[in-house]
Amino acid sequence: MALGSRAAIIESGRVVWQNGKITDAACQEPVIAERIPRALLDNPAPAPPGATIRQVLNNTADGTPGEEVLENPAFVDALKPIAGPARFPSAIKFASAEHAPLGWFHQAYGRQGVRWCHGPSVLIVQVQVPGERRLALVVSGDTHLDTGNIARSNIALAFFKDVVGLQVSERDELIAQALAELYRGHGDGSTALARQALEKFPELESTPDVSLLYLFAQLRLPETEASATAVIRDHPSLPTAWFYYGQYLENSKRYREAAACFEKITMHEPPWHNWTVEAARKELTYLKTY
Repeated sequence: MALGSRAAIIESGRVVWQNGKITDAACQEPVIAERIPRALLDNPAPAPPGATIRQVLNNTADGTPGEEVLENPAFVDALKPIAGPARFPSAIKFASAEHAPLGWFHQAYGRQGVRWCHGPSVLIVQVQVPGERRLALVVSGDTHLDTGNIARSNIALAFFKDVVGLQVSERDELIAQALAELYRGHGDGSTALARQALEKFPELESTPDVSLLYLFAQLRLPETEASATAVIRDHPSLPTAWFYYGQYLENSKRYREAAACFEKITMHEPPWHNWTVEAARKELTYLKTY
């Protein structure tokens, strides 16, 4: 498995492969979740209003799984006094231990259950395979998984294919490669891969997948319109969907429509607790100059 980032593979608590030294701390959210007393899980959460701590740590606050709160530093800071003052462990030590599901994303890939978490510079993926084997991947480097889909990570797909032995679809590989090229700033390469994926799998245009909406919007592809319609129809309370579509409209000089998308984020009741809120306010301020 060729990896550009520092990475390690752990089998049943033992490091079996490592590429470079991983010194990054583990993702704060799952570590904090481990330290929250079970008796407090159904108490009100610091944010968002009306949610319990259990809902937030299970990524179900505000109605859409993986939508927002685990990216909210204010929420993490508010939980720290409850979690206790102990230091956060290293990524490898953290991933090699047994952990309860709270604070992790849960996702099925093929017929295999996967749980994973990520921070700005750490990705941890855990899979339990037949024979009581527990495999974990720890990656240190830019993770780019804000869309909440582990199948959009090139490294995770390589782990599934080369280590876990799962069948990885060509469609997922093309999309992950297109996103990776986009993150590297290679717009032409990303566009070519996205076009290849759309030609082979035309249903992608109307698939309600926010990672596809992000990809199409950033590349300013006309398929963004159908993608936004599908995502917002199925996930109307997903602030990132409104933001990515708003960016596309702004880049297309459709300023009034773009402002409506950004206002959808800033004026939502109850208020959303997501990075897009502040970003949308900045875009609205910029749009006022037109």
